Amino acid sequence: MYDPGCPNVGQARELLTDACRELGVPAVWTEWNSEDPECPEHARNLGSPSVLVNGEDVAPGPHPWKERSPDAGPRCRVYRDGSAIIRVPPMARVLGAIHEAMQPEVG
Repeated sequence: MYDPGCPNVGQARELLTDACRELGVPAVWTEWNSEDPECPEHARNLGSPSVLVNGEDVAPGPHPWKERSPDAGPRCRVYRDGSAIIRVPPMARVLGAIHEAMQPEVG
């Protein structure tokens, strides 16, 4: 999920491509523009970029963002990776979420 004009979207795409390559899975995903009426309601007000796997945020936590007004700029999101603040989700979170999604359901 991304906001139009977000400067970090390209880096998020590279992250997803690298994660898929590392896990040996096809690099295929759906991108949702937060302004698109087809964007899922639960993802619309996340900061940008947000990576969801099976509809779940790979880096959940408190999201203080409010509903985006049409004339507002992008709501850039940052992430914590150890003591660093980064502009895309940590690779370990993305890898873990994709790996978990690939596991067979038990039960």
